[in-house]
Amino acid sequence: MAFVVSKEKLHIVDGSTRTSESEGETQSVKARKKKVKNAFLCLGIHVMENSNPPVIAVLGSGGGLRAMVGLQGTLSKLSELNLLDVVTYIASTSGSTWCMSFLYSNENWTEFSCIKNLENQLCKQIKNETKRNWGESWKMIKERFVGEMYSLTDFWAYAVIFQITNTINKGKLSDHKVGCENGTLPYPIYSAVEKETLKYKNLGSWFEFTPHLSGFPAYKSYVKSELLGSKFEGGCLLEEQAERDLTYLEGLWGSAIGDTVPNHLHSLLHDALKDFMSALYKGVSYLCETCQKIKEIVLHLKITEEEMKKVWIITASKIEEVLQSKQGTGRCIGAIAGFCENATVIKNIVSCIAQWKWGTTNNFLYQWKNKSAEECEILSKEHISLIDAGLDINAPYLLMLPPHRKVDLILSFDFSQGDPFLTLTQTAEYCKEYKLPFPEINIEDNDKDIPSKSCYSFEGHGNEPHIMHFPQFNTETCEDAEKVNELRKKYGTFVVSYEESQLKDLLNIAKKNVENNKDQIFEKIKQCVKQCNLT
Repeated sequence: MAFVVSKEKLHIVDGSTRTSESEGETQSVKARKKKVKNAFLCLGIHVMENSNPPVIAVLGSGGGLRAMVGLQGTLSKLSELNLLDVVTYIASTSGSTWCMSFLYSNENWTEFSCIKNLENQLCKQIKNETKRNWGESWKMIKERFVGEMYSLTDFWAYAVIFQITNTINKGKLSDHKVGCENGTLPYPIYSAVEKETLKYKNLGSWFEFTPHLSGFPAYKSYVKSELLGSKFEGGCLLEEQAERDLTYLEGLWGSAIGDTVPNHLHSLLHDALKDFMSALYKGVSYLCETCQKIKEIVLHLKITEEEMKKVWIITASKIEEVLQSKQGTGRCIGAIAGFCENATVIKNIVSCIAQWKWGTTNNFLYQWKNKSAEECEILSKEHISLIDAGLDINAPYLLMLPPHRKVDLILSFDFSQGDPFLTLTQTAEYCKEYKLPFPEINIEDNDKDIPSKSCYSFEGHGNEPHIMHFPQFNTETCEDAEKVNELRKKYGTFVVSYEESQLKDLLNIAKKNVENNKDQIFEKIKQCVKQCNLT
């Protein structure tokens, strides 16, 4: 059975006769087909009148800021070559989601003049040419941590992601419906995984976000995206919550640290705690410094889980003592009231660190009665924890394989830190186990560590998609193996800012990977059109 959520209750759809595709996605893809057909004509490729054009998807992997900049350069070059208009879907994981949400917050961003301007804007933000508004950051953090539902994802989004992107995007995912429904833009799909079910390494942990629906593809279970986070029980809406903004979602999609507790730099923790506690007793002036210290701890904390829990539990209890002493004496008024509220926020952040609590969201499937036994565990949870999908597979291939999407060609741009083919081989393993359509992946041994090509093609057969895989750093684009290793180190995943020369180099590498293979892409597209014309 498959179901989606309306404003009042879950509606069941017979999965034997219909797919889990939403009406919004159906409308968007139908409108997009008209634009894609016209784009093929402009390229001199004829799609027969009674045939559907091939469905082409662009995938961006995770990789932090490196992936954000890399996908920006990739899409800019595709637009320049008039290839972006033949794309039906764009899907992303982790750092690539930051690029996508930035672009989709602008109308007609696929036009080359527009995307070029946005590329310049993105570079200015990353280079910090505009001063960061930490006051706005703290306002958003405080708003979340005095509420009912919060986790470290809130802090991560409004402190760390804000530091990287230098913007707080208050737009909503559902705002992007219009540009999709009229066919102007490719349909966007963002990815996450459910933290607790991730340990089982099955398809059920994967979670997708679109402008219309968000949910579990494996269970064909979705909620309207604007209602994600609202309270449901037994399929009925109990309490509607405001839709979360895109900065929060960027924090959720890019929360790779959320699955594991780091385990070194114990001295940094103690230094930060010392400064934190002394500042806490001084009053409100400590706030900015405290945010910075806790942000550094979240990024760099490397002690055991048990040690971490102990020190943060003690810290939270000491803050609670301060609060109770001030409230108990009746002094929690005026400036002191502000201090108490701010200290409460810090206490709640510290408590989340102690529990390593990430991506906490109301479960729209809670206590749903008419589901199969294999889904009972997710149905019994009042809350779910959504985190970075890169912790499973660092590219969203699995979200492109549902039958209703009928993807013919995947252009996969890989910005991973390590093995540039790991996303392919991991996906192939999943697909073999769950009998999903995916081409055979064979990589020559001498290419597995340092790719010698900027593009690798894998032929799909039957209902398998064709795949063109583009490793970011390769000897064809980046000179030689020594240079590839140098670039990997220079642009590490946890590097959170680039100088102007670094930005230009990274953008140029991404663009070269497309430029070097434009003829190959063109020929593969023609092959897909020919196959569609024959069916």
